[in-house]
Amino acid sequence: MEEEEFFRLFTPQSLVHIEDRIAEEKAFKKAEKQAHEEGEEEELAAHEEEEPKPNPKYEAGKKLPLSLKDLFPVEYTSKPLEDFDEFYETQKTFVVVGKDMTIYRFSATNALYLLSPFNPIRRGALYVLVHPLFSALIIITIIVNCAFMAMTEQPFTWIEYVFTGVYTMEALIKISARGFIINTFTYLRDPWNWLDFAVISLAYVTMGVDLGNLSALRTFRVLRALKTVAVIPGLKTIVGALLEAVRRLRDVMILTVFMLSIFALVGMQLYMGTLRQKCVTFANFTYDNSTEGNETAWSYDDAWIEYAMNPAHWYTPDGTEYLICGNASGAGHCPPNYVCINNTHTNPNFNFTHFDNFGTALLCTFRLMTQDFWENLYQITLRAEGPYHCAYFIIVILLGSFYLVNLILAIVAMSYDETQKQDQADADEEEEERKKAMQIHAIQQTIHDGLREDYQEYLEEKLSQAKSHSETSLSDHEGEDNADKISVRSNKPEENGQFLSVSKKQPSLSLPGSPFVRRNTKKKYNANHGDHQPLMLDNLPYIDDPNAVTPCSDDLNMNLTYKQFLASRRNSYASLLKRTGSSRRSSFASRDSRRSLPRSPRSPLEKPGKLDTPWDWKKPKDSSHLHPLDAGEHGKHVENGSLHDSRMDIEKKSHDGDMCHPHAGKHVDPRDMMVIKNLLAHAEGHRNSKHSIISEFPFEEEELPLKDRLYNRFCSWHCCRCYVKFQEFIAMIILDAFVDLFITICILANTAFMAADQHPKSPELAEILIYGNYVFTGIFASEAFLKLIALSPPNYFRDGWNIFDFFIVVLSFLEMALDGVSGLSVLRSFRLLRVFKLARSWQTLNMLIRIVAGTMGALGNLIFVLAIVVFIFAVMGQQLFRDGYLSEYADNMPRWNFTDFLHSFMIIFRVLCGEWIESMWACTNANGPVCVPFFLLTYVIGNLVVLNLFLALLLNSFGAESLSGGENEEDKEPNKLSEAIGRFTRLGRWIKVKVIVCLKVKMKSKPKPNGGDASPRLNGKDLPDGGQPFSNGTVIELQAKPEDTEITLPGELVLVENHSPEKSTGILENEKKMDDETRPNSRGSQRESLSSNSRNSMSDDDTKLSLTKVDAEGEPEINEVKVTYANYPDDCFCKICRRKCPCCIRFENTKLGKRFWKIRCLAYALVEHKYFETFIITMILASSVALAIEDVYLSERPILAMILEITDRFFTAIFILEMLIKWTAFGFKKYFTDAWCWLDFVIVGISIMMLVFELLGLQKMTAIKAMRTLRALRPLRAVSRWEGMRVVVNALIKAIPSIANVMMVCLIFWLIFGIVGVQFFAGKFYKCEDEDGVKLPVNITANKTECLAKNYTWVNSKVNFDNVMMAYLALFQVATYKGWIEVMTDAIDSTDIDVQPDPEVNVYMYLYFVFFIIFGSFFTLNLFIGVIIENFNQQKKKAGGSLEMFMTEDQKKYYKAMKRMAAKSPQKSIPRPGNIIMGWIFDAVTNQKFDIGIMIIIMLNMLTMALEHYNQSEQFTTILNYINVSFIIIFTVECVLKLIGLRHYYFKFPWNIFDFVVVVLSILGVALSDVMDQFLVSPTLLRVVRVFRVGRVLRLVKSAKGIRTLLFSLAVSLPALFNIALLLFLVMFIYATFGMSFFMHVKHQYGIDDCFNFETFFRSIIYLFQMCTSAGWNSALAGITNEEDCIEETQTFDNGTTIWKDCGDYKIGVVYLCSYLVLSFLVVVNMYIAVILENFSQATEDVQQGLTSDEFDLFYEKWEKFDPEATKFIPLGQLSDFVDYLEEPLRLPKPNHFMLVKLDIPICENDKVYCRDILDALTKNFLGTSDTPGEIDVNEVEKDKEKIEYKVVSSTLLRQKEHYAARVIQKAWRRYRNERGSLPSPPPYDMVISKESDMITSKGSEMATSKDSKDTATTVNGDTASTKSLKSDTSNKQTAGSSVDVHIEIPESEITEETAMLSPENRTVELRADSDVVA
Repeated sequence: MEEEEFFRLFTPQSLVHIEDRIAEEKAFKKAEKQAHEEGEEEELAAHEEEEPKPNPKYEAGKKLPLSLKDLFPVEYTSKPLEDFDEFYETQKTFVVVGKDMTIYRFSATNALYLLSPFNPIRRGALYVLVHPLFSALIIITIIVNCAFMAMTEQPFTWIEYVFTGVYTMEALIKISARGFIINTFTYLRDPWNWLDFAVISLAYVTMGVDLGNLSALRTFRVLRALKTVAVIPGLKTIVGALLEAVRRLRDVMILTVFMLSIFALVGMQLYMGTLRQKCVTFANFTYDNSTEGNETAWSYDDAWIEYAMNPAHWYTPDGTEYLICGNASGAGHCPPNYVCINNTHTNPNFNFTHFDNFGTALLCTFRLMTQDFWENLYQITLRAEGPYHCAYFIIVILLGSFYLVNLILAIVAMSYDETQKQDQADADEEEEERKKAMQIHAIQQTIHDGLREDYQEYLEEKLSQAKSHSETSLSDHEGEDNADKISVRSNKPEENGQFLSVSKKQPSLSLPGSPFVRRNTKKKYNANHGDHQPLMLDNLPYIDDPNAVTPCSDDLNMNLTYKQFLASRRNSYASLLKRTGSSRRSSFASRDSRRSLPRSPRSPLEKPGKLDTPWDWKKPKDSSHLHPLDAGEHGKHVENGSLHDSRMDIEKKSHDGDMCHPHAGKHVDPRDMMVIKNLLAHAEGHRNSKHSIISEFPFEEEELPLKDRLYNRFCSWHCCRCYVKFQEFIAMIILDAFVDLFITICILANTAFMAADQHPKSPELAEILIYGNYVFTGIFASEAFLKLIALSPPNYFRDGWNIFDFFIVVLSFLEMALDGVSGLSVLRSFRLLRVFKLARSWQTLNMLIRIVAGTMGALGNLIFVLAIVVFIFAVMGQQLFRDGYLSEYADNMPRWNFTDFLHSFMIIFRVLCGEWIESMWACTNANGPVCVPFFLLTYVIGNLVVLNLFLALLLNSFGAESLSGGENEEDKEPNKLSEAIGRFTRLGRWIKVKVIVCLKVKMKSKPKPNGGDASPRLNGKDLPDGGQPFSNGTVIELQAKPEDTEITLPGELVLVENHSPEKSTGILENEKKMDDETRPNSRGSQRESLSSNSRNSMSDDDTKLSLTKVDAEGEPEINEVKVTYANYPDDCFCKICRRKCPCCIRFENTKLGKRFWKIRCLAYALVEHKYFETFIITMILASSVALAIEDVYLSERPILAMILEITDRFFTAIFILEMLIKWTAFGFKKYFTDAWCWLDFVIVGISIMMLVFELLGLQKMTAIKAMRTLRALRPLRAVSRWEGMRVVVNALIKAIPSIANVMMVCLIFWLIFGIVGVQFFAGKFYKCEDEDGVKLPVNITANKTECLAKNYTWVNSKVNFDNVMMAYLALFQVATYKGWIEVMTDAIDSTDIDVQPDPEVNVYMYLYFVFFIIFGSFFTLNLFIGVIIENFNQQKKKAGGSLEMFMTEDQKKYYKAMKRMAAKSPQKSIPRPGNIIMGWIFDAVTNQKFDIGIMIIIMLNMLTMALEHYNQSEQFTTILNYINVSFIIIFTVECVLKLIGLRHYYFKFPWNIFDFVVVVLSILGVALSDVMDQFLVSPTLLRVVRVFRVGRVLRLVKSAKGIRTLLFSLAVSLPALFNIALLLFLVMFIYATFGMSFFMHVKHQYGIDDCFNFETFFRSIIYLFQMCTSAGWNSALAGITNEEDCIEETQTFDNGTTIWKDCGDYKIGVVYLCSYLVLSFLVVVNMYIAVILENFSQATEDVQQGLTSDEFDLFYEKWEKFDPEATKFIPLGQLSDFVDYLEEPLRLPKPNHFMLVKLDIPICENDKVYCRDILDALTKNFLGTSDTPGEIDVNEVEKDKEKIEYKVVSSTLLRQKEHYAARVIQKAWRRYRNERGSLPSPPPYDMVISKESDMITSKGSEMATSKDSKDTATTVNGDTASTKSLKSDTSNKQTAGSSVDVHIEIPESEITEETAMLSPENRTVELRADSDVVA
């Protein structure tokens, strides 16, 4: 019946029911409203319910939940059904379930006012709409349409109309099925349909009217593909995350626009018109003042201007851009014969780069934020204005770029994380449902499948038992199965060192026993075990057991697995394996039997291995390869050490019955018959049930499929005996660890051989490479072949790595065969994939590959989304801009254009990589400003959102990966390589231990008794007491508890393993017998117990002894010594010296020794003195400054050079002295165990060597010069002495291993791409150029010989792929997107070796770069961020406070909130002045409206500033000046008014001080503007001050919560960011000094010019800052590595002039720049990102969960209004208004009476409420932790700053109870009075209440304490025993719930005549009032 109930067809009757329900609800609401007006509060309170919400499971567009799928009648598909979501009961809707079980929801009103839900036309439309083929057809149409749009020329003209027709048909069907727009669930209520509707309407409009390129909107229909992707779960996550991110980016976007506007305004004020400065030659200028004809003569100035404004006379260094110059000091200079003029008529970059108006200035700041080609803007601005303007750029880059861009990343990452968690939760829920369904089917299946046969077998067995004697039957069975029953006993260690131990006495319990035989175990089944299914299977398994219970579902699974195994008698074991997935997995039963029966007594060292995991049906065949060593004739398999010959076990089990149960009956028990009959009937019923889906269950088929039978026949190679022996022999060799080591070495060698390929290679090298390839192919092929023989194909191909090997071997042979075929050289690169085999033994690579593999699914989805985004923008760009390009550039088409799809695609891809500005210039040139929004949109969506998802994905999987840590994988795949290396180390350790122990024994004449020095030592470390070295060098510590006199043998030895790979994996594996002599005798018995233990698996529960492995690796530890504890130095001699050599102590006592000690104490005191470090730091900084002064001008200043030389020696002497003092004070041991001291030592050592060389006169040698540069490391010493920096550096040092690992993985990834690149492009980048360096076209010179014949030059590109090292450099440029366009251009043009390149001849080579960028850049470079963030989090976990460890989440939130709360307290509000006028002013300025007015004026001021532009008219300028002055007046008036109103309190607020400063400066700026011109101060500075005015807009932030969070996170991360900035500066400082010493005199060429070079320290820093964002490093590299046409050697002439060597140095240059980039760009800048991400997620978490201090500030701000005197109390009457007046999230909007009662806020004397109590209650209410805080004592969280004593007299809850009770009494009184006739009226309500409260104060005050009143039953009564109670009839008020007794006694004074008639005991009215109602 159930399905009929749930799914009902939608009929006219249903519609009537819905209308009835709607009417009912209306009536109910009306009644409720009336009740509310009458004020029946209590009635209402009980009715307060949550708003109903739609059930997310039944959302439209989702699939039908699993639980309903079985119930759903097939005949109901595509038919209208009544809505099954209760939410829509009162709405006119119906649902339709499509064929693919998707839910569609429709409005049940008439569509288009014509079609009712029962209209046949609408029914037809419905049927079509919900059909899966319909949506498929539409999607295919859209895709085909897109393909046509991507074509440049349309093949058919009519195709457009076809598409429009299809779309129109779709829209009509949807509209007729859904309705148009009026109701919910109609056509236009779905946003996806808006897009369609717009597209269709436009199509019809454009047929008549030409709207130009609007047809491009159609591409947006591609987005519809995203709609259907909801089917793919992973894609849903990605799309969901994208939409969520876009939604969340709103706040960041507002903040970004705001900050960028401020930067743009500052930029306008500073640089308006400055980028127009050019160099003009005056060499050709002639002034002719003669007048020809009747023209007036020119003045000289006019002639000069005319001449100077002609672009032909401007200087262009490279033939394209004009050189920008400046007249400020340090600005760029013009060459000789040129002069710098300003105000020319053009700006750089096609006139797009300038700050002349607000729009372009905003574009420039956005460009800086996205760091695209910003080096160009930076350099031209600094050339024009001087180097000090780099400050502007530093601020914009740090705040704008690093902060804002990473905020966007943080938001995208968070939204991805949350979406994923949400989807995961949904998936889990679905999985649960599926499992439940599976279980039910499984049970039904088992029952009705197996029972009949088994019943027969069972009866036969019983009968046979009755006839024959049990023993004989047993022996018969033994005879049958003798072969199976051999007890296997092997001490041969398996791969992972487990023992095989299966003995006949203890049958393995991981296989189930017969369910029909009662187990005679001591333990009974646990009665509450599992969830008992009320099924008919009850007494079956334990039929004759009186204590039997109903088995739980787990036991049923046991039975069912048993069926499976029974079936296996009929098939070979292999087929069973095949069916159940893999030998690795055991049955369900393993888990269950172990849960319910005693533990299997297993060998002590057996790992709780694979057999403990239940089956996992969905996994593919497991990737284990079985060990064939023991594969016997019967097809038994040994797997990883636990031998389970299941046939043997089962047969034995099923026949062991009699042995186990001698008392089993000899006849069939009639009860058995009854039970089985019942069962059969039950099963029969199930079989008939129409919805039992059997096919889901895996155990249903009996017969193996043909495929598997063939597989078993032909692939399992078990032939004759000798073959098996041969197989074992091969396996012994090929599976050995040393072979693995050899193969690994071969892989490395093979990689090296492949990397040795290069362009001009000698024939010998070529030959070696060819033969090497043959050899390696042979080695790998033979390895694969032998493994195949050893493992036999089924096992060989079960391992993924083996398949991988085999594939590569096949490819290698294929490549050899196809050697001559051109174009197949790519096959060669497949050999490279062998490198990945290293992952087997290289943990990090393994982890990263696992991360990559783990993200592959999500990555595929992301790449799909990326492709859709790129496709949409590419097609749009092509449709919009193609014609513009063709008309503008005709023949001179730029490489990056929109003329066809491939080029559009590449432009969009380039934008994704972050380069948008240059393509945008070209586009704007051709198509006008419409390009700007297009490119910005592409950048924001493509780069900032979609690409950041890449990073989010990686970070996400990083977190998950490092958590799992891969230990379980470790068990699965024993690490052969580490085993091989382990063998060597073990051998070494074994020898070492032997030697040490022998020496020990020799040294000690007789062994001492236990304790003391008898414990052996290992590697110089004392072993723990009782430690014993084993023969493999591992130490096992025996820990026996003292109360044990006798050592009990352990049942399980606990091995505390070190998880590092080089330690041996098993301790007791393959041990030789231990020699007694080498060990102290007292340990003998324990040793024997151990060795016997390793052989016997004796089980004893009372184990008291455990083995702990002690790490006996003697390694020097680096400990950071903070030497501040002791007051005197360590002893002069170490303990050993004192012990062994008594003369040391004697020396200490001599006069000399004592004097030496005194000196040491003095030195110690000196070093520990606080000013000592300060002095040293000062010296370090001074010496660093001295290094920075040594620049290119030093040779012109001999005196300075001399001073520097003297100071250098002075510093060296000081540092040597410091080192000697520290040696004296700390001694060598302490000094040299501190890493920072080592650093000092090395740097001082270098200085000493320099001094020595100078004395020897060798300082001219180049090697010595290179050493001199190492002095640049001196600033590093400051690190250890500066706390903030030390923290960062320590974090960095700890991250070094993981960063190095990632570097290695990057290099391997890149190596593969590099080798492929070498094969593709080696030698093909050469080209023919003329004298000017212009590449000649192919029709002039076709190849090298022609080129040289015509006297041109044949040159190679600087960056090329001629060998692997060059390829690395080229790839690094591509990965950082700097100089990559040139590399790509060369690659696309390349044809062949020694042939002239032809433009775009090889265009598909773009794919190589696209793939490399996706994997080599998006991926590997982002791994750096991943690793650093991961490291960060680990550091944080380690440093986490111990207090927080012991708190629940809720408590932590509460604790944090309390800590913040404790820091605040209400402040006195500013008193209102007494004077009337001042009072008015005070009221005005403190009013919120005044503030809002000022804000509006600030905005207007900002607007007028944005209106300024270059070259504006005089009139415009004067108007702006007047407006500006008026604004200044307004702000001055505001300032003055506030000063009058607020008096001296004005300066209490930081914002006011800010305003005041700005006002003063503005007035000064206006007043002194004329005076200033005479002086040096440039007026621009004062203009900038006006910009700070804009900063006041920041005050708006207080009200915008989202932005407040963002700024809050910035504020939180500032200290950390400051430390990181310092570190970055330190790195830059060191590299600047290095750069000066290496590249000071490099020729000005490429990226090196007169402003950007390494000649002075400041210029170097400016240049390095630019490169720390990787900007322009390729041109810098070209400059410093330039070794052509330059001066080779430095020459000094007799007259004193010197011509310096100005060549660069290739090797030093590459190392210098690459190392700098890795350090700054990849590490330090990423730390910046990590900090921002971390703090942002922290801040949002605070805002989402806890309360930030801002909220508390706002609370107290509002409090001031209610409590102007800051008394901390407000009257109870104002409480409701106050909590309503607060801001969210603490606000309780009115009506809030019941909420306040529920919060139970304490009330003090005089009906006042204390502020902290209110805040506390509101905090708890917000956090929802009303109960938890009891455990945390609030006073622990910083006590109130000043304790306020206040007396609590009641609370809101108590007061409500009193009111309620009073009301009840009054009603009872009225009723009583009505019964008794006319009695006088009761006392007034207020009087009763006030009396009650007095009474409560007097009698019950001890109960109503401040916090706990909520728990106390309010009993106020004098003498309860003597009083009898009048029960008031309050049943009408009562609802179910806990109740509170309230006794209220009528006081004496109130007794009137009538009350006197009541006997005294009746004066107490006792009530049982329901607490729910009260509350």
